[in-house]
Amino acid sequence: MVEKSFLVQKFAKLTLGMYTVIGYSVAGEETVTQIPELNVCFDIGRAPYFALTSDIVCVTHGHMDHIAGLPYYLSQRYFQGMKPGTVLLPRELEAPVDAMIKSWRGIERQTTPYTLVPMSAGQMYEVRKDFAIRAFATHHGGISLGYSLVSVREKLRQEFIGKTGPELVALRKQGVEIQYRLEVPLVAFLGDTTAGAVFDHPDVQNAEILITETTFFDPTHKQKAKAGKHLHVDALVELLPKLKNKWIILSHVSRRTGVQRAKRVLTKKIGPERMKNILFLMDFEGATDAGDVDEAGPPPNDSAE
Repeated sequence: MVEKSFLVQKFAKLTLGMYTVIGYSVAGEETVTQIPELNVCFDIGRAPYFALTSDIVCVTHGHMDHIAGLPYYLSQRYFQGMKPGTVLLPRELEAPVDAMIKSWRGIERQTTPYTLVPMSAGQMYEVRKDFAIRAFATHHGGISLGYSLVSVREKLRQEFIGKTGPELVALRKQGVEIQYRLEVPLVAFLGDTTAGAVFDHPDVQNAEILITETTFFDPTHKQKAKAGKHLHVDALVELLPKLKNKWIILSHVSRRTGVQRAKRVLTKKIGPERMKNILFLMDFEGATDAGDVDEAGPPPNDSAE
């Protein structure tokens, strides 16, 4: 009798109001986070099956644990008859990523279609008239971006409220601007970053859902956080008073700490009341400290962040 062994990886799924956050994020191993209702995936990790269903992928930076699955994502969508994937990425990564994908096209002998959209900090990509994606600078060393998913609405100016339809039409014909543009950040994703000006960005402070890394929790790991340009829990605690988000999701916890211990450390620092709207992405039922991965293979090296 042949005994079979399978590696089973579970992914987090958080339902927060109108939106669902699906993902997996362990420092140095894999980061991929999807908002299915908005058809967007932040980073791609190793391209797990759920990520294939998002038409748009927003790449934060070029580290392998965030971008390794990109060729597979594009190839599988083509193979399954789905529309070509659209990839937003830092402008400086466009050429090397394009070369990588073209190399895979040659290896696979198929003309996998794709669209790369180079982004710079402050740039906005219009998905449709009422929905856009804005890029902003993060602090991970080298080139790194965060992204916010923004609802775009046209609102009637206060001074014209109460006027009739014909009156509004007449004002339009006269060239009067009767509406103003309202941008509402729904979800902000920071990728890997240390503390800095990104936490002063209005989208980051006011998004309904903020997804930010917090990699290190041990007091002795502050130097590691500084060297790797990652967030330490003490820096997060200092930043929390300025964050007005309905939900804050913490990701990218190091395996050397583990999610359960990280949660205990943070709760002790800020108290259970402040923890009510703070969640750890990998803190799902039955999860081990760093996410539920069956013992069918050796775990990743915990020194890689």
